[in-house]
Amino acid sequence: VVVLVVSQLRSSFTTMTSINYEELSSHLSEFVIIDVRQRDEVVEQGQLPGSHVLPVQELEESLGLEEESFKAKYGFPRPSPEDPNLVISCRSGRRVGVANEILQAKGFTKHKLYHGSFLDWAAHGGAYTKPGQPYQALQ
Repeated sequence: VVVLVVSQLRSSFTTMTSINYEELSSHLSEFVIIDVRQRDEVVEQGQLPGSHVLPVQELEESLGLEEESFKAKYGFPRPSPEDPNLVISCRSGRRVGVANEILQAKGFTKHKLYHGSFLDWAAHGGAYTKPGQPYQALQ
């Protein structure tokens, strides 16, 4: 019985697709990127171009908001559980796993996880932005 339960849990958590720097950077405008870091981290460190900040601590509650309330609070449309272009990012990849568990519990099945997140983006020299500033190349 335990083996069956573990097998079922494992299969439910292996459906998420990882995305790497090359895939993400070459199709950046096609994705809705949610950065689950705290807002002050994003202000200090920067963020991937076009990404939206939704701290992991707010993720579960935010997904229960009505569409209009979500957009008013976060500045972008509430993500759909079936959206194959949703990408989750953070600083180093740790919070991506936490966000993934929350998303799966809310019925999300098609999103992608950027395990390398901002540090990987920086290591590849990807351009970034800070709120209120133009894009910059990482040095």
